[in-house]
Amino acid sequence: MRVTNSMISNSASAHITNAKNSLLKYSDQYTTQKKIQRPSDDPTVAVRSLKLRTTYSQLTQYAEKNVQDSMSWMDTTETALENISKKFDSMKSYFNQGANDYLKADDRKSVLKTLQQYVKSIFEDEANTDYSGRYVFTGYRTDTSLLFEENTDKLSYQIKEDFSYASFDSITVVTGGANYSDTVTDGQTYTDATAKTNNVYQLRLSYDNCSKDAFNQTGSNGTGIAISFTYKDAAGKTQTEVYAAAGYKGTPAASGNIITRASTDTNAYDVGDDEMVYLYDTGEVLVGKTKYADIQTKQADFSVTYVKNDFEKGDIRPEMYFECTAYDSVNNKTTKYADPSNQEIQYEINYSQNITVNTQAKDAISTDIYRMVDYIAKTVKYVDEVETKLDEVEKMISNTTDKDKLATLESLKTSLETEKDLRGKVMTEAFGMGLTMVDEAGQKVSVATSELGAKYNRAQLTYNKLLDEQTDAEDKLSENEDVSLTDVYINLTQADNLYQASLSATAKILGNSLLNYI
Repeated sequence: MRVTNSMISNSASAHITNAKNSLLKYSDQYTTQKKIQRPSDDPTVAVRSLKLRTTYSQLTQYAEKNVQDSMSWMDTTETALENISKKFDSMKSYFNQGANDYLKADDRKSVLKTLQQYVKSIFEDEANTDYSGRYVFTGYRTDTSLLFEENTDKLSYQIKEDFSYASFDSITVVTGGANYSDTVTDGQTYTDATAKTNNVYQLRLSYDNCSKDAFNQTGSNGTGIAISFTYKDAAGKTQTEVYAAAGYKGTPAASGNIITRASTDTNAYDVGDDEMVYLYDTGEVLVGKTKYADIQTKQADFSVTYVKNDFEKGDIRPEMYFECTAYDSVNNKTTKYADPSNQEIQYEINYSQNITVNTQAKDAISTDIYRMVDYIAKTVKYVDEVETKLDEVEKMISNTTDKDKLATLESLKTSLETEKDLRGKVMTEAFGMGLTMVDEAGQKVSVATSELGAKYNRAQLTYNKLLDEQTDAEDKLSENEDVSLTDVYINLTQADNLYQASLSATAKILGNSLLNYI
């Protein structure tokens, strides 16, 4: 076959082009340290790279954002719960002090003020904690504070609060009591009016200063309070009994009436054996011993539906703890809130793996905390009042010379001393109940903290696993995309030598023509 100069030229040009392409390829690899620059360079590497990059991006999202954000949320919650637990421990010494000693007036005020400050701190500083602008204890309503931020009288709530037969406390109340009157001339009158004690079974609602009137908006049952008992009879069939104040309109019909009173009424704590009394101003439900025994025998669960109108700054929003209906009198708007139980905020921390990060206030922080301190404050107030009256009588005695009047005042003094002793015992009993309450509330916080710790540990394990998977994915991605600098340098050198050789050979071959041989 005849080889022409044109054939030699074309062949040499092709070899030079191939050498230049090879040189460019290895030059790009050496510069970028990547095997390919475009998918067409190697479709297999490109497809595998897309899959690995997607996996690595997802692992990065989970490890560096989702898991860490969930752990930060739980860290914030755990810190708040630990602070509450520490404050409970501090409160114990004050409850213990009041339960074991008859505190003097100044000591009582100091102890009570300290306890009130602890309660305020627990709810305002800890229970109202937020993480990145989201309240951590309010369930799904992360944009709403757990507490009312200001006094409000425009909102009215009908609240349904659930209890069990074990929710009642047996307390001692002091009834009666003598008061000085310049018309009394017979000391026996004061003696007959001497204070007495009465044991009652008490249920404290989560709010005081409640309304005795009906909630007259949508969903009203037509009364200020209704109690629905549910239990199983001897045949195992569920039975329901409803008790209410006068005017109840609900279904089923009320099978008994609840007596509504104010705690300041003379007969406020006089409860018949089969009666139920609602003290709306203090938020107490009292039951007689026969009714109490019936509830215990049936081991009944029950709900109390009552009305609360005015709220003060720092009060808990009912919708955070209870099923309720709210009416806004300014906007004429009624809002129904479902039972807030099981409002779980979940984070996806791995493929098809979710974790609940939030703890609800209703599951960790008992409203008994501030209600018990309110009850103690009431008993302290009564002791202060009787001591004040006793001081005034002692002053009158020291300034009296009339024997008859002196005898009358001595009778009053004896009566007041008896009342002081009784109210002092009730006060120390209240402090003792506070000690029990703080232990129970502390146990509730401990359980919530333990559950949170278990979830945090799970998140930590997932985080460590994600870091390992992230490293593996990064290694596989590097193995698929990256080049060895040593190999690519050798290849680049060889390609450069080949290119230079092809140029040199072509120059020699194409440098001679037919004229050189003539």
